[in-house]
Amino acid sequence: MTLRGHRRGFRRLVARFVLFGAIVPAVVPFASGCRGGERGGAAPARSPAAREVIDSHVHITPSMVALATALQVFERAGIGRFVVKSAGAVGSPRYRATLALQRVLGDRMRAFAQLDWDGIDDPDFARKQVPNLERMRRDGIVGIKIFKNLGLGLRTADGKLVPPDDPRLDEIFEACGRLGLIVAWHVADPVKFFDPPTPDNERWDELQLAPGWSFHGGDFPSHAELMAAQERRIARHPKTTFLLIHFANYAENLDYVEHILDTYPNVYTDTSARVPEIGRHPPERVRALFVRHQDRILFGSDFIVEGDGSMQLGSAWHVPDALPGLDDAVEFYARHWRFFETTEKQIEHPTPIQGRWKVDAIGLPPEVLRKFYVTNAERLLFREPLPAVFDPLEGMVVRRRPPSQGPAEP
Repeated sequence: MTLRGHRRGFRRLVARFVLFGAIVPAVVPFASGCRGGERGGAAPARSPAAREVIDSHVHITPSMVALATALQVFERAGIGRFVVKSAGAVGSPRYRATLALQRVLGDRMRAFAQLDWDGIDDPDFARKQVPNLERMRRDGIVGIKIFKNLGLGLRTADGKLVPPDDPRLDEIFEACGRLGLIVAWHVADPVKFFDPPTPDNERWDELQLAPGWSFHGGDFPSHAELMAAQERRIARHPKTTFLLIHFANYAENLDYVEHILDTYPNVYTDTSARVPEIGRHPPERVRALFVRHQDRILFGSDFIVEGDGSMQLGSAWHVPDALPGLDDAVEFYARHWRFFETTEKQIEHPTPIQGRWKVDAIGLPPEVLRKFYVTNAERLLFREPLPAVFDPLEGMVVRRRPPSQGPAEP
């Protein structure tokens, strides 16, 4: 469906956003204009192998401007369907607005929601989350997305970090398996984010722009400790499906990624924001991994659109004092297609800020590309239809005006 096909739903979506408490910016039928750093006159760049790619990993703020911007990019880049990884916690304005967006877009979109970590010190915290998980299931949410704050930010009242494999959370992961909710998990950032943030760190450009992404020192666990905790958690819940995003959170180590996929049949992964690291490995080795595990690797980009229409393309933008524009976003996707579909050497990767190096394309076979771009996400994330009816106001107190006591005054 083209952008024109969604115009008729925009008015309905505005009404739902207002009703559900979301803050809606000025409504425009299409985002327009250029931002700094945009390439003028760039031609549309669609994947020649699969023009209806499913991007399994995006973040779109549920506002009209964000939606219009995202749909423009998707239309030009060849993204047919997408999965929002940040619907928010059950009952929040963002959650209700994302459900409304999903109802308007229908089978073009799916979403993951988040846990509300307030009350983590409560001994019954995990048990109390189960009704929210059941609510997600009824609402057509496909799973929970756990951000890296579990392990790197979330603390108990005594100031201690909550580890990813904390047994107090077991009931949450077991309930996800029982309910058929997928656990998408960002456990750790790139390895270099755990090294000293100094000019000799190859991710120094990125860490300068986002110093909060450095997890060196203090009481932060090492990357290796997080990977060990990740594996212990997976092994503990064989009936729960895990989607380990960012190439199993360890794109620097193909042996680890292959070990996880070989050992745990309940694990899938995606490529979001990790092509720069994946592309540093010998292309033959990477291609062999994709072919061996062709049913369990999904395309994802980590494309982000904020409520005002501003975008993030896999990471912070590399052009000083500028934001990426629409042509930059289309080019971002085009660089993915070039990496996965050709065998070119030393090409530009999609996210320049993530490293001053070039990558070798892996030229996946057509049947593997089809699974990677479309079929795997269909089977994992679009396997069930959306519920025929949902109640986004469930659990809310709605205050209504008292009935009129007579005709209004003239």
